[in-house]
This record gives sequence, structure tokens and C-alpha cells, in this order.
Amino acid sequence: MTDMSPPKKKRRGGPRRRTGCDTCKRRHTRCDEKKPICGNCARLDLVCERIDDVWKVDRAVPAQDHSVQELQPYQHETPDPHHEAPSSTLDIFRSYLDGLDQLVEFTPPDNGIATATTISPPTTTNWSGSAERKSISSEGAFLLQTYVKTVATWMDLFDHSCTYQLRVPPLALASPLLFHCVCAFTANHLALSNTSLNASWKLVAVRHYGQALRLLIDALEDPFCETAMTGSMLLLSYEVHGAIKSEDYRRHFIGLTMLIKSRGITAQSSGTDCANFWIYCRHEIAVALANERPLVLDPAEWAVSWQEGEGREDVLGNQMMWILARVINLVFGSDGAREASRPAREAFLQELNTWRAGLSPCFIGIPYGNADDDGFRKIYFTVTAAAATAFWYHITHILLYAEPVLQDESYIPLIQDQAMEVTNITISDFPAALKVFSTHGLYYAAKHIKTVSQKARVWNVLKDIERDTGYHTRSTVKHLQAQVDQGNTS
Repeated sequence: MTDMSPPKKKRRGGPRRRTGCDTCKRRHTRCDEKKPICGNCARLDLVCERIDDVWKVDRAVPAQDHSVQELQPYQHETPDPHHEAPSSTLDIFRSYLDGLDQLVEFTPPDNGIATATTISPPTTTNWSGSAERKSISSEGAFLLQTYVKTVATWMDLFDHSCTYQLRVPPLALASPLLFHCVCAFTANHLALSNTSLNASWKLVAVRHYGQALRLLIDALEDPFCETAMTGSMLLLSYEVHGAIKSEDYRRHFIGLTMLIKSRGITAQSSGTDCANFWIYCRHEIAVALANERPLVLDPAEWAVSWQEGEGREDVLGNQMMWILARVINLVFGSDGAREASRPAREAFLQELNTWRAGLSPCFIGIPYGNADDDGFRKIYFTVTAAAATAFWYHITHILLYAEPVLQDESYIPLIQDQAMEVTNITISDFPAALKVFSTHGLYYAAKHIKTVSQKARVWNVLKDIERDTGYHTRSTVKHLQAQVDQGNTS
């Protein structure tokens, strides 16, 4: 019989070179040691890093001497004018789609459907030795501290483990990639929001962003790099501070989807991988809503499973994201505007009712204060994740009732009720984590709410979100205002 097993890859021979560049070492590739750029880095257009280029730590500091050397920013070689540096993660994923594809092995299971299986990482020995203390600049320390109090809370909206607040900062101190990603994201927030009036933060953000992009290239080339996905999510969050109603942002998710599949990351993953997966899903939901297109990663591939009687608000929030993603694929899919979608819409409405019936009392908002002239009234929730979940529960109803076209005239009063509930939540006193993610749902509330006065109230909420957080909402407001000018007040 013919042996159908794939041929084994041959390992490169020869002694390990201790004086090669760090880029080749991370890629487990033999370096020819040419300077200033080795042959491998020149051929693949990589940043050729050497020991003097990375954060400098004085290993000879005596144990009793508590002074430490300053963590230095990366000092790269002068860029080759013939090679253009990447300007965004989109550029990187465009360049590395083929490379990412090679990281996935497709094994046909019994049902004949190809599924992704991850390559087993090589075994590594535990590092041990004398503890080394590092220091960072005052700017770096400030950005890390600000990160934990601001943008990290956005990432942990549906994560009671607070992965991005508690686990990412220590990783950032050990990973130059994550350090620059965190600093870029945080500095950009400071530059765009009213948190700081110092315009120089934009320059700081751009500097760290450029460093992070170069390091991400190396991380993506290493199939076992544990920080590649976290770095990608931080950089994508940096980029979606701006307008995301663009086909380019869908292309981001082609690369990210391949990265997720190649590393076997699903809703069943744990730790940082699990946190990254759900953040990825929220980002893709936001882009899908902004562009009125289905998601790139089909929710059927999320590998979700829920325990009956689940009570954790963050887990229930992720359940709502799964339902929402499936609804988006229906209403903005090929049959979304056709009568053929009606049975599926009715099934989703029933699923939402069943899901809602099993929730704990903390998901019931309690109104407080008096209603204003437009009929809006603030609502109190005991847990922010529960408020965010309720917000998207109402938005999902609006999508099923009225997108991309109104399904039935009898739905109009129900749509108004849902839009009022959505606005009540967003005018209430909730953290930025809820409001940043809510901007894309608010568009649909304002689009369908009844009066121009009520629409204007939502516009002002969107403007306040951009002023307070720096998260871009201007294009959404302009689009809503244009609809009113054109007489589209449905």
C-alpha cells in the first residue's frame, strides 16, 4: 500500500549560533549573522533585532543594589527606503495571510467537514535564575496605570476575571509587543478624549503604534507566540477608535479569523485566549452592524456551550453576543429582506423570550428620577455587564422587527418601546465600558425612534461618548441627521 501520511519536515542542521540576530532566534531560524541586516531578515523584510536593540537590563546589578537600569525603547536600524513600513494591522494581515494559512492543518473528521487543528508547540524548559528587576520610564508607568483604569475596563466588559486589567499588565512588562500595544492604545485614548488636553499624546501613541506593528510581524511568524493574539486585539482596538464603516475593517477580521483558527481559539478556550475570543467577537459585531454585513467568523464555528441556570452576568452577556451575532447574519444575509426570513425571525424572538425568562433579578433595571420631556428615564442596574446585556437584548429585538426593512406594521409600537429602553440605559450613569460598545446599537435606536426630539437626544449621547472616551461617533451622528433631512424618520 502507498503510504499516504504526510512527509516529515526535516530540521535544519548545524550548530546553534549564539551571536545571530534575535529575530532569527525567535523564529527558530539559522542566522547568517550579517550586519546590519542578516540575510533572512533582508529577504523577508523583517526588523533585524539584536541584543542591543531590545530593552536593556543590567544583569550584573549586585543583589544588594536596588537601583536598576532604565527600560529603553526599541532602537531599530535605519529603515530601508526601498521597503515601506506597515501602516496598520490591515497591512500586516494582507502580507501574512498566506503565512497564517500555513499554520493551519486541516484534518477531515468523520463527517467530512474540514476543521482546524492547532500544531503542538515544542516543549520548553522552565527558566530559572536570579530575579531581575526592570524599570520603565515615567511615561510608560503613567500609561500602564492609566490603561488599567480606562481602556482595559472596556475590554473586560463581559469578563468578571478582568483579564485585561489584571493579567495583561504583567505580560506587558515581559513582552515588548504588549508593552507598545498597551501604550499606543492608552495614549490614543488620552489624545482623543477630554481626559487630557495635551496634544502630544497623539505623537506618543503613533510612536508606540509603529513599534508594535513591527513587533507584531515577528509574533505572527511564530506559531507558538502567546502574545500575538492579545497584541492583535489591542492594536485593533487602537484602530477602531476611528470610523469603522469601511470594507477595510472587514479585511482585518479575515486575518484575525485565520489567526484564531490556526491557534484553535474558540469560546471553549480558557484564560487570555477566551478573553481575546470574546473581544474579537464584539469587535466583529460592531463592524458588521456599522457596515450592515454578516460576520466573517460564522457563529456556528464559535463552539459555544452554556450551562443551564447560568447566573454570572459576564457569561450571560456573552450568550447575548452569540444570539446577536446569529441575528445579524440573518437580517443582513441574503434572505434578510425577504419573506423567507420570517420563520427564522419568529424563532429568534421565541429564543430571546426563553433566554430572558431564565435571568436573575439583577437583569431587571430599576427606573429612578423623573422622566424628562422626551419620556426618557434613567435606569439602575446592580452590575454593568447586566446593563450592557439588557441594552443588546433590546437592540436585537429592533433588528428582528425592522432591519433591513420593517417586517410588519404591528411591530411599530414594539420598536418604539425597545428604542426607549435602549436610550434609557445609555443616558444612565454607567461606565465608559458600556457606552463605548453601545454606540453601534444606538444608531438603530435613533434610526427607528419616533420623534426628531428623541432622535436628537440620542445624537447628543453619541457626541458625549466621543468627547468623554475619544471613541469615534461623528460619522454615525451625521448619518442619522442626514436621514432626518431626507425625511426618513421611520
